[in-house]
Amino acid sequence: MSILRQLLLSLILVAVVGGGWLFYQRPAFVFGTPETVGDATRPAGPGGAPGGRPGGVGQTLVGTVEVGTDDSATEVRAIGTAAAARSVTIYPQVTGIVTDIAFSPGATVERGQTLLALDAADQQVALDRANIALDAARETLDRSERLEKTGNVTASVLSDARKAVQQAEIDVRMAELDLAKRTIRAPFDGVIGLTDVTVGDLVTSQTAIATVADMSSVTVAFDVPERVVGKIAKGEPISAMAAALPGATFAGTVSAIDNRIDPATRTMKVEATLPNEAADLKPGMTVTTDLNVAGEIRPAVPSLAIQWDRKGSFVWKMDGDTVHRVGVQIVARRSGVGTVAGDLAPGDEVVVEGVLRLREGATVVRAGGPPGAAPDESAPEAVSGSDAAPLATPRAAARAREAG
Repeated sequence: MSILRQLLLSLILVAVVGGGWLFYQRPAFVFGTPETVGDATRPAGPGGAPGGRPGGVGQTLVGTVEVGTDDSATEVRAIGTAAAARSVTIYPQVTGIVTDIAFSPGATVERGQTLLALDAADQQVALDRANIALDAARETLDRSERLEKTGNVTASVLSDARKAVQQAEIDVRMAELDLAKRTIRAPFDGVIGLTDVTVGDLVTSQTAIATVADMSSVTVAFDVPERVVGKIAKGEPISAMAAALPGATFAGTVSAIDNRIDPATRTMKVEATLPNEAADLKPGMTVTTDLNVAGEIRPAVPSLAIQWDRKGSFVWKMDGDTVHRVGVQIVARRSGVGTVAGDLAPGDEVVVEGVLRLREGATVVRAGGPPGAAPDESAPEAVSGSDAAPLATPRAAARAREAG
């Protein structure tokens, strides 16, 4: 490459870099100074020059809006699985032949109700034998006690008779327990499910008979993000919807909160309880939960007021007729409004129109009229929200006056 071509490329590069710096640091040299607002909207400056600054430098027309507040709650929506408040699968304690099934699948059962009976002939015989032995032991004890009064029996014989009665009573209780294990009863009130067991089946302690579930309420476990963990407490209201029951909404409360955050998902498990008197919700159903977490009151400004530069996001805050740069952190956005954290308070005034020509400490003119003057009814109205129509620019206002 020739020296002349290298020199030419270097000059082009310097011109591009210099132009970019001039555009960013001195936009007035590129676009020209801001046009002034006509006599109908502001007074003349010193020496008859229009504008509020000496030397005829114009003031920028801006639209402003007051800072509002946003205290809306954070909605946490999650999907969980319904589970019965209490649920147990029933197993027999012993091995035996099924002789009777005393329930219908899907029916409501009460605590203590007989569900299934096993062959108990051997256990009944053992109980009868134990009762006979107990009666014999008691008769022997009675005879020994009578003889002891006349001195015809030793103390050791009387003691052995008493121990024999105690042993016979224990044998009776053991026989009664063995016989009771042959009858399977409901542990609590609930609804019993299907069973694969029929009369005549040989069942063991590993054979599942059926599942009894307390359907008066259901629990739903779901995960919440780490950022709302400290804002959730037991007893907070929650609403839920089931995919199998379109249009139905169930109201419940938070009943349990886990004690740890999952390091893989950065979520914590929360459990809610939903009343289910009508038994519409079934265990295993997919349930969508909605939990509203109380939000912190923060300043809210229209999205048009938020600007960015190398230092981050900021807004132009009005101090009388002067603007100042205030750094803000965007917390949330919704419907054209940004919730921010920064040195702003409700009622402060921020610029939403004309922000591109503002500089720190610049004096501006509100769209509603000159500083310190009553609003001009013929002038454009000040912006009062993020949905307001854009304001007319100073150049457009000047052209309108010339046309009039």
